[in-house]
This record gives sequence, structure tokens and C-alpha cells, in this order.
Amino acid sequence: MTRLAFQNALADILDMPRNALRDSDTRDTLASWTSLADVKILTMISTEFGIEPDAELLNAESIGELMDELERRQTFA
Repeated sequence: MTRLAFQNALADILDMPRNALRDSDTRDTLASWTSLADVKILTMISTEFGIEPDAELLNAESIGELMDELERRQTFA
């Protein structure tokens, strides 16, 4: 999965228009980023990348932090 495809999937999960998410978006700025969305995001990461949720992923506060952590792990194609 590419970085753009992942961002688009995040937008779908968060019920946002594609290309509307910003790196600075957090649970506080997106009403749709609920605990259920967290479960869906972590399930997608596990399914698409084979990565089990760990402290770094669970503690990501923003879209940017989550993307940076996945980038650091070289997950994007």
C-alpha cells in the first residue's frame, strides 16, 4: 500500500473527503476520530502491513505522527 492509498483509507475511515486530512489533525480536531475509528485504523495497519499495534502506534497523537511512524518502519510501497 502506498502512502497516498493509506491516507485515502484513513480519510474513508474518518468519514472525511480525500485530501482533506492534515498532518496536524488529531482526535481533538476531528470529531469522527473516535475509539471505533482507532480500532479500524489499527486493524487496517495490521492487515495491510502485518504490524501488530504497539506503543508507538497507539500513542500517535496526530495523523502526521501516525504517518511518520509507519514511514519510519518503511511500510509504504
